[in-house]
Amino acid sequence: MKAVILCGGLATRMLPITKTIPKEMLPVLTRPAIDYCIEDLRNNGIKDVLVVIGRGKESIENYYDRNIELEDRLKSSNKIKELESITSQYKDMNISFIRQIEAKGTGYATNLARNFVGNDHFIVMFPDDIIIGDSFVKQLIDAHTTTGRSIIPLKKINIEECHKYGMVGISDNNSKYPNITEFVEKPSINNTPSDICYTGSGLFAHTIFDHLASCPTHTNGEQYLTDAFTPLIQGNNLCGTIIQGTRLDIGSPLGFVKGNILAALQDNDLKADLVEFIKSLNI
Repeated sequence: MKAVILCGGLATRMLPITKTIPKEMLPVLTRPAIDYCIEDLRNNGIKDVLVVIGRGKESIENYYDRNIELEDRLKSSNKIKELESITSQYKDMNISFIRQIEAKGTGYATNLARNFVGNDHFIVMFPDDIIIGDSFVKQLIDAHTTTGRSIIPLKKINIEECHKYGMVGISDNNSKYPNITEFVEKPSINNTPSDICYTGSGLFAHTIFDHLASCPTHTNGEQYLTDAFTPLIQGNNLCGTIIQGTRLDIGSPLGFVKGNILAALQDNDLKADLVEFIKSLNI
């Protein structure tokens, strides 16, 4: 299995910092957000990764390249822990990059990976969507192993917020991996098929590229990955799973702050001081 990480967006919610720093490189503690995706993939045996980048995002490539001078300095200073922290970024991974010349939507960006994926199944990930506490990748793989079908991650929401999300209909509320029977983009509360939404990303068969090739281009000039869901649903080839763990939207200011706080609370060297600081605020 392979993985494709989409990093071509403009990240307007995080301006002005994302004018020069890719949102995928924004730190969650001392690591960029994208590295949490790479770590999750590595921990689940997925080593072949294609990162789709856009203009001005060369720092992502540089992060996964070697810095010989820095490595030599750390080695000569016997800073073994620090040396391991920078060499582990590319250890046991085959990370390649492709440039997205135009920002034409998630469907367009995913389709750029067609030659890379070949006939394999593959996982699509967005680095601003991080799960704390559970492996996102393992949950998708487990669902695919059980069903043999493409899998999309789901969550239950307050139905009054349905207009913000792509909402799904499912075949069985009691099934851990229900069939997806319907997908409606940002419906009104009277037209939503359920209170369950699609959260982005997914695990797909390579045949999704055939569907992407025939997807329409919307009036804004973009093609969407979700447009390929309709033929998958019609062929009874799409299932979903409610993702466990704390989901954080690092691509928003509040999600970015929450992500750093939660990550710090899981760090034994930081937790006690952080808790003490929060208590001292008397909020």
